[in-house]
Amino acid sequence: MARTIEVIPEEMTEKSFEPFGYLWNEVNKPKTHRLLEPVKFECDGRTIVSTIWQPNEGRTFCNMERHSAVTQGFVQLSGCKSAVCVAPPTNIKDGPDIPDAQSIRAFLINPEIGFAFKRGTWHSLNRYILEGDGANFLIFNSDPNPTEMIDYLSGKGTRYSDLGRDIKADEFQYHGEFGINFKIVA
Repeated sequence: MARTIEVIPEEMTEKSFEPFGYLWNEVNKPKTHRLLEPVKFECDGRTIVSTIWQPNEGRTFCNMERHSAVTQGFVQLSGCKSAVCVAPPTNIKDGPDIPDAQSIRAFLINPEIGFAFKRGTWHSLNRYILEGDGANFLIFNSDPNPTEMIDYLSGKGTRYSDLGRDIKADEFQYHGEFGINFKIVA
């Protein structure tokens, strides 16, 4: 039988989110002129900007993913209160290296602030809708998009050289304690 780890969403601030990524938040707001400042975003391939609709599909999950070629970013454009789950980056160059299940945290997404994950940061595949029907996000990604996934329920790992285009991904079995689901409680 699967064990469930409950994750309570916390506020996403520069300090709380720093181990996982960057906030895209204009802190200097002069009253006399416009100010254009770059955000932290890195991409090894071609930058792809898309919209993604996230319906309310519940708050339980068992999969996490990470990207090695991009500091994948999101900006909520519309919709309901939502959260994203993250775990600290692990060594991208050291083969299968996953975070401890107890290290997974949830952050409330502020629709006035964008965010990007550091390379290698593990994160939930979805943004989780906490109230209402769904939300629309702008997503900044890479092409190609090397991605690694872990299923904490089965312990199965999957590595894609280009997520969404690979015909055959590398699959492997992690060793350790699995049989874990995560549930966001708010």
